[in-house]
Parts: sequence; structure tokens; C-alpha cells
Amino acid sequence: MNCPHCGGTLALDDMTRPNCPFCGQVLPHHARAAEHQVLINKMLAQQIGAQYPGTPPGNIPQVGYGYGAGMNNLQQFQQFHVDQGFKRARNMTVIMLVVSLVFFLVIFGAVGLVLLLL
Repeated sequence: MNCPHCGGTLALDDMTRPNCPFCGQVLPHHARAAEHQVLINKMLAQQIGAQYPGTPPGNIPQVGYGYGAGMNNLQQFQQFHVDQGFKRARNMTVIMLVVSLVFFLVIFGAVGLVLLLL
């Protein structure tokens, strides 16, 4: 294949690089891949933003330039939300225990006060 900009003959190894080794221009298939990456990242941001409302923009995974090589970022994103869920459940459990303890202390304190006054 030849470079569409300078006409230089490109080997298979040259086609895997983003730029032409002769003129330095971006090869068309790499430019299309970069456009697809931007489009996929926008769609992911919309879908994940709708699925996990309140997610900070920095925590939304981005697909890497290397043809979708950013999937480990998705794993980190999911792990972040699992950890956040565990923290939320722990906090809710502690709050319920403290509220229950205070409630029982108030009830038993009132019952004990009434028994002492009789």
C-alpha cells in the first residue's frame, strides 16, 4: 500500500504505526480509529453516566487508542463502584446499630424511671 499523502510504499510494519515514516502524516485508518475512539468514549460516558448517576467524569472509563485496549479501565471502574457499595452498606449497618442502641436505651431508661417512681 502507498501513503495517500506522499505516495511512499508502506510495509505491513509501517501500517501498524499511526504516521507515515516518510512524510509524517497521520495514516487514514489511524485517523478513523481515533474518531471511533472519541465516539465510543462519548457513548460510554452517556450510558455509564445514566447507569451510575453522580459518577465523577474522571471515573468514567475511556477506551484506549489501541482498538479498545482500555478494558482494564472498565474493571477499575466497576471495582470502584463495588467498593463504594460495600462502604455504603457498612455505614448503613453502623447507623442502624447506633440508632437501635439509642432507641432501646431510651425505652428501657423510661421504663426503669417509671418503675423507680412507683
